Amino acid sequence: MTRRTIIRLGAAALGVAALSALRPTLWRQAPTGTVAPGEQEVLRADAYVVTPAPVRETVRTIGTLAAKESVSVVSELSRRLVAVHVAEGTEVEAGALLFKLDDADLQAQLAELEARRRMAARTEERQEALLAYDRKALSQQAFDQAQADLQAIEAQIAALRVTLAKTEIRAPFHARVGLRRVSEGAWITPETPLTTLQDTSRIKIDFTLPERYAGAIGIGQPFVFEITGSTERFEGTVVAIEPAIDAPTRSLVVRGITENPSGALLPGAFASVEVTLAQPTEGILVPAQAAVPSASGYAVYVLRDGRAELREVEIGLRTRESLEIRRGLAVGDTVLTSNLLRLRPGARVEVGPATEAEEAGPS
Repeated sequence: MTRRTIIRLGAAALGVAALSALRPTLWRQAPTGTVAPGEQEVLRADAYVVTPAPVRETVRTIGTLAAKESVSVVSELSRRLVAVHVAEGTEVEAGALLFKLDDADLQAQLAELEARRRMAARTEERQEALLAYDRKALSQQAFDQAQADLQAIEAQIAALRVTLAKTEIRAPFHARVGLRRVSEGAWITPETPLTTLQDTSRIKIDFTLPERYAGAIGIGQPFVFEITGSTERFEGTVVAIEPAIDAPTRSLVVRGITENPSGALLPGAFASVEVTLAQPTEGILVPAQAAVPSASGYAVYVLRDGRAELREVEIGLRTRESLEIRRGLAVGDTVLTSNLLRLRPGARVEVGPATEAEEAGPS
C-alpha cells in the first residue's frame, strides 16, 4: 500500500467521524418556516362580515339614438321652387325661412280679391246708411245680401293668404339643417323631400328590456350607455315607458334622454345600454371572489370558532364586484375572501392579509 493511499483512507475516516458527531444536532434542528409535527398550520385570510345591503342588478341591452326632434321637410303644394334661403349643415331658429315657392298667380288672385273686397265694403256702407235714413228705401234682405257678399270675399282672402303662407317653407323648431335634395327651379310636390331638420341639442335613446323587469324600471331611472367608436360613457334618464309589452318579443320599450352639448352623439347610432335596477328589499351581498365551485354549484368559506367552514350557497344576481346570496348565509357571518386555494374545511384561520408566499403555498 502506497503512502498516498494511506493518506486518502485516513482523511475519509476523519470525515465519517465528524458526520457521526454532528448527526444528533442536525436531527434535532427543524427547518425554518415549517410547522412542527402534530401542529396544524394557521392560515391568514381577509374576511368580510355579512350585512344587509340594497340588491341592484345591472341589465345590459342595446338601443338606438334619435334626435330630440326630427323632420323631413316637404312642401304642402305642388309648385316651382324659386329660392333657397338656407345652407346645408347650418343651424336655424324656429320660424326661419328655408325655401320659397312661386306665388305669382296667388298674388294676382289676392289683388283681385282685395279690389272686390273694397267694392263690397263700400256697397255695404252705402246700403247701411240708406237703411238707417229710410227703412222703406231699401229692404232688409238687400242689406243682408251686401253683408254676406263682403264676408264671402273676406273669407276667400283669408283662405288665399293661408295658401300663400304655404309657399314659404319655414323651420318648425330650432335645428340643424341636413343635406339639400333639390335646387332652385325644380318642380316640387308634397312627395318631394327637400331636406331634413334635426334638433340634436338633446338625444333620445330607445331601448328594450325583458318583460320581467317591467316592474323595476320607472320614470327618472338613470342609466349609462356607450356608442361605437368611443370609450366615453354617457349618462341618461328614463323619460317615457311604453304602456304595453310588445307581444312578439315579450319586451318593454323604454325611452331615455341625455344632453348633447358637444354634438358627439348622432341620431341613428347604435348604443350599448346598462340599466341598474334596484330590488324593493335588501339582501345579502358578498365579494365576487369569495365564491368557489362545489359539487352542487357554489360554496363560500365561513370563519367559525377560528376555523374555516365550507358552506354551500345559492347565488342570485351577479355584478362585477359582488354576488347576491339567496340561501346559505345569514347576517353577521364572516366570509373569507382571500387565500382560498390553501383553505380546507377545518383549517385554522387568522384574519389578516396573506403574504404572497402564503397564497402561493408550499413549493
